[in-house]
Amino acid sequence: MLFFAILATVNGIINIINKMINLQAKLRLGMANGTLINYMEASVISVLLIAFTGSTKLADLSYLTEIPFLYFGGGIFGLFSMIFILRGMAATKIIYSTVIVLIGQLGTGFLIDTMIARQISPLKILGILLVITGVLLDKSLSNRPGQQKAEL
Repeated sequence: MLFFAILATVNGIINIINKMINLQAKLRLGMANGTLINYMEASVISVLLIAFTGSTKLADLSYLTEIPFLYFGGGIFGLFSMIFILRGMAATKIIYSTVIVLIGQLGTGFLIDTMIARQISPLKILGILLVITGVLLDKSLSNRPGQQKAEL
């Protein structure tokens, strides 16, 4: 369990750093150019991983045609996700944009689990509501008159 807690923490740190870098690229280069650079870097890193791991399956075009088209949707959804996150981060604090994404992921996961299991879990609903309540409470306490805002 400790391993997973450490892994989750490291993943969270990497995600926040990633969002901060991508936001700066968007602000300095524009949305399209910042996103393009992000995906070009990912492509180069992917090719290097393939080269160093010795996996040659993706170099074979016949193998690529056997991959179900649905699997290529991850890149498309990732692109839209990145664009939405960058738009949100430009309008709000990093913490809020991160928590809003978390709420969206929790809500979507809840809906998918509910559709598959065909039962509603009150504890999952309570968990999502607690996260939303925390965000709203923090937002209301942060916007009190006379308090200085701390932007990241």
